[in-house]
Order: sequence, then C-alpha cells, then structure tokens
Amino acid sequence: MNEKELIRTWNELRAVRVRAQLAPTLLLSVILALGATGHLSNSTDMALRIFTMGLVVAGGVFATTSMLSATRDAVWVSDSLKATKDLSLIGKKISEERPTTVLSGGLIALLTTFNLVVLWIYLFR
Repeated sequence: MNEKELIRTWNELRAVRVRAQLAPTLLLSVILALGATGHLSNSTDMALRIFTMGLVVAGGVFATTSMLSATRDAVWVSDSLKATKDLSLIGKKISEERPTTVLSGGLIALLTTFNLVVLWIYLFR
C-alpha cells in the first residue's frame, strides 16, 4: 500500500472507532435518564433490571470489540506508515500516533468495564 491508501485506511478506522461508541453512549444516556427520574433503580422489577444489564453488557461487548479491532488495525496502519519512505507531514504525524491509539483503545476498554460495574452496583446493591 502507498501512503495515500494508508491514510485513507487510517481515516476509515478512525470513523469506525467513533461510530463504535455512538450506540453505547446513547444507551447509557437513556439508562442514566431512567435512573435519574426513578424509573430504573434497585427496586425495579428484577426481570427488567436483568434485561437492562444484559442489554448494556451486549452493547458494551460489541462496541468494545469493534473499537479494539479498529484500534489494532490503526496501529498496523501507523506501523506501516512508519516503514514508508518520503512521507508527507500528515503521514509522519499518523505514524507517530501509535502510543496514543493504543492508550485510547485501552482506556475505552477500562471505561466500559467501569460503566458495567457501576451499573451493576446501582441495579443490584
């Protein structure tokens, strides 16, 4: 692949990472609103709490899997650009993004786990 194709791939993977977070963010926003208004709490019917937890876990797993896959692929693109000669300025900058990309992927996985634990505590304490 040449630099132009690698940069196009980088941009596509960045869009995947952003889109992967849209559904879980919307879902957590709805759950937060339901919790804030008292419609979802540890006194809510057990079946609804289990359904809610399952929905959030499924959404989190799918989003995190997508995010981590796109992050892994973005790291490969960054490494490929680093091995390419005569890079443009944007190519050089992307080739230096490996640590930030890895950190952001790990942070997303960590925050997803945190959100699931907090929701579990809120619903089942």
